[in-house]
Amino acid sequence: MSTPIQPTPISLSKLDTFGDVAAEDDAVLDYFLSTNAVDRIEKNAAFLVLGRKGAGKTAIVRYFTEGGNNHFSRALNLRGYPWNVHALRIDRGASDIEAYVSSWRYLLSIEVASLVLAQQPAKPFDSVRDLETFLQENYGGTRPQLADILRPKSLKISKLSLQPSVMGNQLGGVELERGDKNINFGLELNALSKSILETAIGIAKFNGMGRLILHFDELDQGLSELDDQRKKMLIGLILAAREVRRECGGTVNPVVYLRTDLWDDMQFSDKNKISQTDTLHLEWTDKTLLDLVERRLKAKLVPEASWDDVAEPDLMRGSQLKWSHILARTFLRPRDVIKFLNVSLSEAKKRGGEPLKFTNEDIVNSREEYSAYLKNELDDEILPHWPTWDEALQACSGISTITFDRKEFETEYDQRRSAKNPINANDALSLLYRFSVIGYGRRSGYGGSSWAFQYTDPQAGWDNAASQFKVHLGLKEYAKLREKRAQGTDAE
Repeated sequence: MSTPIQPTPISLSKLDTFGDVAAEDDAVLDYFLSTNAVDRIEKNAAFLVLGRKGAGKTAIVRYFTEGGNNHFSRALNLRGYPWNVHALRIDRGASDIEAYVSSWRYLLSIEVASLVLAQQPAKPFDSVRDLETFLQENYGGTRPQLADILRPKSLKISKLSLQPSVMGNQLGGVELERGDKNINFGLELNALSKSILETAIGIAKFNGMGRLILHFDELDQGLSELDDQRKKMLIGLILAAREVRRECGGTVNPVVYLRTDLWDDMQFSDKNKISQTDTLHLEWTDKTLLDLVERRLKAKLVPEASWDDVAEPDLMRGSQLKWSHILARTFLRPRDVIKFLNVSLSEAKKRGGEPLKFTNEDIVNSREEYSAYLKNELDDEILPHWPTWDEALQACSGISTITFDRKEFETEYDQRRSAKNPINANDALSLLYRFSVIGYGRRSGYGGSSWAFQYTDPQAGWDNAASQFKVHLGLKEYAKLREKRAQGTDAE
């Protein structure tokens, strides 16, 4: 009788990486495809996608614009976008909050026209020639660069092309720079945009192209600071996208991908309505992050691989599971988890042994490098809003414990606050909470207590009367903090 073949033990030694932190898109997209995230955009149920940096916005853009997914999509990357040029295209006849809607509508119409013409229409009928004539005369080609669409000081409209009109008067052109006299700027530019869109949609329908999707990505890269003018410009983009989406009857869906903190900075009348009905919120949980990691293990190792197969079962200090220990140091984002696991994988391989599994030592030894990574991530988010935020983190280091009270912080912060830092201690605590650097202590039912962090409980909001605070565990090593042993709320 033959001896049954024993299955090869699952080992981390056969895994190169858990993914690339800078472009973890494939793993993230696997998760999104198993939910309704992509489906909502495909069905025109959402045009605003919100999420913290690293939540997976770019993964969705790549799904629609790369590979064979049968979508007519274009990614519009605003990295390096000439915001100063766009700022000159202001409609002084519109309300303050809608001053940039008409310029964004025009930009959207040009991108739709360019996308349609790029598909090589079945035959060069009059509508195709109309669009080609307009684009050739104003941009020298049918694929103008995003940065050049609003650069011309005036737009020429050939008599034989689109023929938009305002109040019965046919336009021969539109002046984009008129100083303080451009009261009719919006009316004329909207008429031109409408004509371009109607022509492009007619061509798309003739060629059976279906839905056309434009993806406005990396808006945070184009915005080094969010002053009042930039806020109005972003609001203008969102309002223009909504208008075009409605007017085109679902044929065109301009999708805006925006960091949650930028959205939180904006105030306009329809904000809540858009957030509740037309927005896709990218949020992750313990369960979905574990699902993402296990999908990667199954793809890279064996189909039946799970987290339990690659982690030793013994608990961390404080009777904590390894997975829980890792998650507590993240902002519940895929990139954070992937970074921590990649560092831990490197530590495990240094140690060696077969089958190779994560030990408590591997996890603990990963924390210092991971903590430096998390500080850099926070710099990217906070510095545009608060260039001197390091002074607040230094105040936390000065206190030296991971938990602290308001008086301690005020004393340390005031000692470190420089003349170029306009943020007082109370506002500093509020901003640290907003970016989840700290949480505050709050009472819960039956005499208990817990820590409220913005990234885990955004509905809680900031409590200006809070007196006890806790630094996010992911920053513990970078800020050189230790635990305060006196009360149980500080246990990891």
